[in-house]
Amino acid sequence: MAQFDETAKRRIRFQTRRGLLELDIVLRKFMANHFDRLSDDELEIFTAILALEDQEFLALINQTETPQRSDFEPLLAKIRAA
Repeated sequence: MAQFDETAKRRIRFQTRRGLLELDIVLRKFMANHFDRLSDDELEIFTAILALEDQEFLALINQTETPQRSDFEPLLAKIRAA
């Protein structure tokens, strides 16, 4: 399990700036409401999700595709709910 200090969290915040407006809107709300309360395990999963291409990420948010990793789903649900 990785440890996420403030520098790592700033890097993650920067990675939430995406090329698709739809993702920017969803992620902005998620970051404002949930980011500071994520555990290190959730931050590790969030980092993996952010590594996805924008179109794949949006498809997971819109539930038009299912995640290849089952550990993505709980965090994707939090992002959708934001």
